[in-house]
Amino acid sequence: MKETPKRIAVIGNAGAGKTVLSRRLAQIHNLPLTHVDSIQFLAGMKIRPHKESISIISDVQNQNSWIIDGYGPLDILEKRFQLADRIVMIDLPLWRHYWWASKRQLQNLWSPRRELPEGCSEVSWAQTKKLFQTIGTVHRLMRPELIRILNRENIKSKVVWIRNLSQLKAVSRSGVAQDGL
Repeated sequence: MKETPKRIAVIGNAGAGKTVLSRRLAQIHNLPLTHVDSIQFLAGMKIRPHKESISIISDVQNQNSWIIDGYGPLDILEKRFQLADRIVMIDLPLWRHYWWASKRQLQNLWSPRRELPEGCSEVSWAQTKKLFQTIGTVHRLMRPELIRILNRENIKSKVVWIRNLSQLKAVSRSGVAQDGL
């Protein structure tokens, strides 16, 4: 029998589809959803102070059930992995992240991302440039470390790797049952 997970961490580079997938998993598994971007950003795309972000995200990840979409401060990410029943790592080819991020930026012209606090706008060349730089930096520097962490003995059995669109669609359709994928 498949056991429904109570804590799901969804991670991956910018433009990976984390938010769309997280919303779908929240429906499938009937879990509360927290978008890290809604915590880390304040109106005007200002960054919330580091200690405040850690405090808020720690409060969320210490609850009994959640889906957390995104990374947040790395200081607490490993703790989230330990607490999670499932960790969904969206690890698509780099070009797809750039492509989907480009589409997102175009969509922002008409409809800002719902998960951002009110008063946040990503519609600027500066924000687009920052987004693209982030994708490259995360892929080059953060991804190898995440892969190392996710392959640890105490974590690897929890990880659902999504490396292509078929896998993304399958998880979006069926969720991430405990004994499953």
